[in-house]
Amino acid sequence: MLVTRWIATGLFFIAVPLFLLLTNVRVAATEPRVYGYSYSQHDVVERTGIDRAQLNRTTDELVNYFRTGSGDELLDIRVIVDGDEEALYSQREVLHMRDVKNIFQLAFRVHEIAFVYVIAYVAAVFLWSRERALRELAKQAMIAGAATVALLGAAAISVLFGFDSLFEQFHLLSFSNDFWRLNPATDRLIQMFPQEFWFDVTLGAGVITAMQGGLVALAGYGYLVWEDYRRSRWTAGQQAAFEGVAGN
Repeated sequence: MLVTRWIATGLFFIAVPLFLLLTNVRVAATEPRVYGYSYSQHDVVERTGIDRAQLNRTTDELVNYFRTGSGDELLDIRVIVDGDEEALYSQREVLHMRDVKNIFQLAFRVHEIAFVYVIAYVAAVFLWSRERALRELAKQAMIAGAATVALLGAAAISVLFGFDSLFEQFHLLSFSNDFWRLNPATDRLIQMFPQEFWFDVTLGAGVITAMQGGLVALAGYGYLVWEDYRRSRWTAGQQAAFEGVAGN
């Protein structure tokens, strides 16, 4: 029983930062404004020769592609350039996007599992445990939140000082091919989402996740402070009542 409890608690410590991080990854992958940020900050209209209205439409198609369909589905987005309709991406880019979709969908499933586990763990404490367990949960939330701050804070520092190397290593480990090696002079995928964009998104996700971890830790600490205050007030009231009875 004790071993089971340790395992459950250890999984909670893992699930909290994982859930927070993958929440931000999911937002980055499916929020059109994140894509629009790249279009505005990196002169995508000039780089690609595609007007902003069409870029916004391609964003909707990209988001829908990542959210739905099978992992074997190939992306087919058409645009009008100089009056002619053509494919937005080359075959190499399309194949790379299929790999990216598979990674995103795996991340989405892990995100959902982490969410379910955190909710189930907290619910179990509330439904089947007593007040002491709630204090333990608050302490565990502090630890999980602090661990998130430490891990993602360290990751953010690594991104700041070594993003180029990390970016390449991520691709080497994540993909079994080299379709991700694209030419910024000819390939629209990298023109639309240059490495500078991924630096901003990666750093932003790391910082936001660290901040969220801090809020989780603060919530746990706040509960402990409130509970100690409530107990002290209750003890003081009981003491006053006892003294009143004794005085009579």
